[in-house]
Amino acid sequence: MSDLIERIRLIIDHHRRDEDADSAGVTCRCGATALSDHARHVAEQIVDGLSLGPETVGGLTTRVRYVSAVLDDELTKLEGAE
Repeated sequence: MSDLIERIRLIIDHHRRDEDADSAGVTCRCGATALSDHARHVAEQIVDGLSLGPETVGGLTTRVRYVSAVLDDELTKLEGAE
């Protein structure tokens, strides 16, 4: 379990918000620019970094979207605490 937590911490550290944001959107330390939703970007990177993929639930592929929404919420809380 601690290995999983460490992987998530490394992904979050690599994708911190760059303080030099401009009017086009937020810039991430990973090099991504013009991000309108940085928390979602980080959540997607965590999902990708953990090799999670979409699952079909009731004929719809929604599981990744759900995971992203949960991570968005948690990252927003973490960003507010910093």
